[in-house]
Amino acid sequence: MPEVLPDPRELPRGTHLLSLHVTAAEAARHAADFLTGTPSGQAASYWVVDEATKGSYQETLIRQSPEHVGCIAVLPHSQVAPSEGALRPSNEVRAFLDAHPEGVTAAGETITRYWSRDSIPDHLEYETWFQDQERGNSRFMCPYSLREIPPDLAPHVLRELGSHHTHVVLADSKEPGVRLLELFVFRKVHEIPSVLDGTLGWAVKRELVSIDRATNELSLTPAGDAIIREWSNRAVVA
Repeated sequence: MPEVLPDPRELPRGTHLLSLHVTAAEAARHAADFLTGTPSGQAASYWVVDEATKGSYQETLIRQSPEHVGCIAVLPHSQVAPSEGALRPSNEVRAFLDAHPEGVTAAGETITRYWSRDSIPDHLEYETWFQDQERGNSRFMCPYSLREIPPDLAPHVLRELGSHHTHVVLADSKEPGVRLLELFVFRKVHEIPSVLDGTLGWAVKRELVSIDRATNELSLTPAGDAIIREWSNRAVVA
């Protein structure tokens, strides 16, 4: 299971972080914090989808870590591309990694902008593959917008993402839909960290989740599913 990290700045070397966000402001803060934690002298790059996002993140970095302003780069397509029947890092990402075998701090937030319901399994396979690669001294972060995960697939997607990252930064939102979704980052009930004990107790008491006694896994009840769908229908990235 992933270790919950309060702040992306604290991510150590040799790790693969899943960061969850709801708003664009939260995504910018996670990006700035992650880059601020770059070890001294290490190459860093953070790929975003457009110039507007780049400008917004740079504004945050100017206030917090001006030496990393130039690390934000626009990637006009996904950070992954088809390669021999699977999704693998794009040429730009590969070139950056190959140029710095000593280790990097790197992140890209294009996946939930470019994936589709049909391609989600391929993206999850990519995360599985990436988790198995040698990380050495590198720090990697994978930002995911909770708003961009289809609500009916969200429990499965989050469980898979949690299984293939070493650490996770949870979203700030306390909305019921977000609180429910984050429980599914952890595959077994006994793996849910103490920081989420209150959320788990609330979900069980309200009968929003059920526990499979054979597998010790959570599943949504109809009431829990309704909360997530209602949140997804009205959530807006701002």
